[in-house]
Amino acid sequence: MKHAFSVARTLRPAIAVAVALITMLALAPLALATVSASPVTWMPADSTYGAGATPFVSVPDADPGTGATSLGPGAAYGAGYWDSCSTVYTFGFMNAAPADTCLPGADKTEIVATPLVAGVPLVLAFDKTPGQRVDFVAVAGDPDAPLSIEPADPAALTAAGRFTVRATVADPVQSASGDVAAGFGLVVDCSPADARDYQGSLFVTDMHWLDIDRLTRVVTGLAGLTAHGSYGVETTFDGIFTPAFLAGLGVADPAQVQSYVDLVPVAAWPTATFAVLGAGDGTLWAAGAWKYRLTNANWCTHTISFGLLSEPAQPVVVGPKGLVGAERPLFDWKRVSTAARYEVRVYKGGRLLVRKTGVTVSNWRPAKALPKGEWLTWKVRGVNALDHGAWSATPRFKIR
Repeated sequence: MKHAFSVARTLRPAIAVAVALITMLALAPLALATVSASPVTWMPADSTYGAGATPFVSVPDADPGTGATSLGPGAAYGAGYWDSCSTVYTFGFMNAAPADTCLPGADKTEIVATPLVAGVPLVLAFDKTPGQRVDFVAVAGDPDAPLSIEPADPAALTAAGRFTVRATVADPVQSASGDVAAGFGLVVDCSPADARDYQGSLFVTDMHWLDIDRLTRVVTGLAGLTAHGSYGVETTFDGIFTPAFLAGLGVADPAQVQSYVDLVPVAAWPTATFAVLGAGDGTLWAAGAWKYRLTNANWCTHTISFGLLSEPAQPVVVGPKGLVGAERPLFDWKRVSTAARYEVRVYKGGRLLVRKTGVTVSNWRPAKALPKGEWLTWKVRGVNALDHGAWSATPRFKIR
């Protein structure tokens, strides 16, 4: 996976050529891709911090790029990292000029000695390619302070050549990357994939910004992210959505939205709570947008989702079908997005031979050989916290 480093108005070509091979948010597997210029670039001269709206200023070139420092006795360098593999732009503040193109460690993101201490409001301007869609913005900042993205309308946001994020520096709780006294960062998803289009939705958490990751599994009717927390530490995770986007998820009444941890309702987690914070009036979040809050202390790596979970759809089987050679054939089917796990059954005539529950991927191989030379049938269904889904079709197969 290759990342390009960007902290000024343009991505320097030399950096794009020399970009290093690293992991996305230090967690995703390595992959090769063509490096491209980021469609999102921070504009420090047009951004401000503090109650007095002090502008950021650019400082002389620092290898490998240009940093920006807040006005005051300490420096706070802003840096953006474009991942051309997953089409995600990650931005954060650091305590020194970035030395390379890799995402920093948590120690480099400690900014308590700079003017950007916890509680300092930020107005951050980003230039973007007009027509480039912003699926969502996830902010690691103060969840109880004002938060917005402008333009708020997703169509206007796509058409715009610039957008602005308003947020506040937080004292992040300890998460997978560590613990700092002051930190701020955000993640912008720019994927063209329809399944990742959250129509400019906002997420906010008091985790570290290195521990926010886009979903690797998109679930129909839900919107969310993956978060890498620290067990026993209570963390806040909010989702802010427009009524139009919620309607597209199948939610007729925004007050009925629920929250899920790994597709399990929050009610099943003894250390988790869920609250509907209601529609905004433009002070803390956008007017008319609905905000939802999950708090959880039972952390490791979890998928946090908001919406209404539906029962799993009927799976489409792939095989085995007809004559097969393996005595332990691979039972394969297409993944159902709303299924947390699957149940597989194999029959000889009307007699159940094998029943396997709790399968978490879309295939399964039996532990023991199945009867040879006889026609067998099988079927599969998805299961989630809401219900069992419909059984698949029942194909016939025979082991030679």
